[in-house]
Amino acid sequence: MQILTFEDGPFAQNTYLVLCSDGISAVLIDAGAGTGKALDRVEAEGRTLEAILLTHAHLDHIDGLAEAKRRASAPTYLHPADRVVFDHGKANATMYGLPFETPPPPDHPIAEGETFSFGGDEFDVRFAPGHAPGHVIFVARGEPVAFVGDVVFAGSIGRTDLPGGDLKTLMESIRGQVLTLPDGTRLLPGHGPETTVEWERRHNPFLVPQYGGEFA
Repeated sequence: MQILTFEDGPFAQNTYLVLCSDGISAVLIDAGAGTGKALDRVEAEGRTLEAILLTHAHLDHIDGLAEAKRRASAPTYLHPADRVVFDHGKANATMYGLPFETPPPPDHPIAEGETFSFGGDEFDVRFAPGHAPGHVIFVARGEPVAFVGDVVFAGSIGRTDLPGGDLKTLMESIRGQVLTLPDGTRLLPGHGPETTVEWERRHNPFLVPQYGGEFA
């Protein structure tokens, strides 16, 4: 499994492309502004896009989804608790003065605890609300990698002042779904550079005061 990052757009959002182990499949995780470049890579390698997995449906994570659905037949997966966020994409874009093409609705709901298998690679779903009501993270099996969306960043955490956000819920999600992963797990966030579970557990200024030395 090879993971490529495409950072783009006014929110500098990370779109992730997973080139699957079978050599012919690919998976898109969060269809942000870098989606076009990610799809160019899929086409250049002659791969088939098998799925579009959304950690959540905030504007910056779906503003490339319409293009993805035009260029590929891959189904979109989203937790149903984030459907209301998805449906407000156009209104949110208008509020920020940004162009937005409304994408087709999600094809399949994501369920907490399910496992996806694409091209010989597997991803476990962990429900992690707080930043968004239906936020999930995708944890790769067999490799120490987790796609954490906007739950936690390198040295920071997701904002909770948007509709459906809640700080207490977010902190519980980080504690239960992120910090319980092995120390060496790479955390690939929706914005900024990657980090690791161990670094955030020991150094993240939003987490250390909250949990003290419990996870150190």
